[in-house]
Amino acid sequence: MTRTKKLLIRYILPLITIILLLALLAVALFRLSVIQREMRYNSNANMVWVVYYTHLESLRLSDVIQKKALNPDANVDLLFRYQMLLSRLNLLHDGPQSRFFDEVGLLAELNTQSVMLRQLEPLLGASPLNQAQLKDLQHALDEFSAFMLKASGRAMTAQWEELGAGVDMNRNAVLAIIVIIIAILFCSLFISWQLLIALKRSRENERVKQQQLELQKQLEHERKVSELYRSFGGMVSHQFRTPLAIIDASMQRLIRAAERMTPAQVVDRAVKVKAATERLTHLIESILKADRLLEQVDMQLQRFSLADLVRQVIDEQAFLSVNRQVSFSAQSGKDLQALCDPVLVSEIIGNFLSNADKYSSADTAIAVYIYQEDRWVCCQVQDQGRGISKADLPHIFQRYFRAGSVADVAGTGIGLYVAAELAALQRGKVTVRSDENSGSIFTLCLPHHFNK
Repeated sequence: MTRTKKLLIRYILPLITIILLLALLAVALFRLSVIQREMRYNSNANMVWVVYYTHLESLRLSDVIQKKALNPDANVDLLFRYQMLLSRLNLLHDGPQSRFFDEVGLLAELNTQSVMLRQLEPLLGASPLNQAQLKDLQHALDEFSAFMLKASGRAMTAQWEELGAGVDMNRNAVLAIIVIIIAILFCSLFISWQLLIALKRSRENERVKQQQLELQKQLEHERKVSELYRSFGGMVSHQFRTPLAIIDASMQRLIRAAERMTPAQVVDRAVKVKAATERLTHLIESILKADRLLEQVDMQLQRFSLADLVRQVIDEQAFLSVNRQVSFSAQSGKDLQALCDPVLVSEIIGNFLSNADKYSSADTAIAVYIYQEDRWVCCQVQDQGRGISKADLPHIFQRYFRAGSVADVAGTGIGLYVAAELAALQRGKVTVRSDENSGSIFTLCLPHHFNK
């Protein structure tokens, strides 16, 4: 599918459908408003009402005239009934009623009947009325009544025609609204279908992203494992090869020249083999100890004087390196208590002191300084040894990594990695500053108090 077709299906068609849906809703609302307006207004029904009451007033006037004819002394008010008839007649000459009579062809006759009725006023004002006058009045009212019957019939017919047209119009409007509703339903179904597709596509994209993240994590894990194996392999090949070579050479010498060698020479070879074996054992024990330490660590954080703790570690290290001079100092006027696990901190500081002793000349001193900086309490261990090159410095805390400047010294490259991990467990950090052939400064910083 081309990019244009995808764009059309995903965006343009749904947009057109939404616009069509809004247009159909607007049309449906308009048609409903028209129906509601037609239901509220019926002009011909009003016309029937006006004609009916005008005819009724003419009949009432005719009734009192008949009573007067039968009983000249009857107490009836002819003028009142006449005035009521004229008021109704005036309504027939108003705008809508006049237009109706004109449409049905009765306007001229209405005018004639109006003139005739208005001419009756002098007769009704005369008193007493004779039989001839009463007869003339009755005749005029009979003609007007006949005219009203005709107008009433025309009004009823117009009303029924209007009602029929209204019913037809409303039926057509309802049918149109039904069609619009069906169209709205289809538009809604199409939009819902598009939303479901978009939701499905979004979930698929999310699943693909999740798979990509998992794959990236796996690749990163594989990369780290590969680097770990490579570092471990390099360390093993370098640190294990020398003692194995010593053992192999000594044993081959014993095999080839055992008969010609003196007892002193045999002892000398055995001592070399024993020393190489001890070196291998120490390397293996160092690796296993570091792994066990990280796997079985039991951390118990407490507030502890870092200065007292470091003094204790320095005293313990003195037994390992009797001739090494270690100077200790602490910042005055500060609360040098840190939130830490004393056992784990001893392991870290011991590693720093051991490395400083291992990679420095015996005639150089090691300086230890305790200080507080912001929310941290730090221990700084400085030596005057070989230092670390700028290329090796970023990798110094990686597992099994060993700087090129110390390749001739036995080691596993796991001590600083363990120190960094133990510091992180205590919410602390380890850092290093070093220049090649100018010594190194390793620093452990621990939080001074609990973070709120």
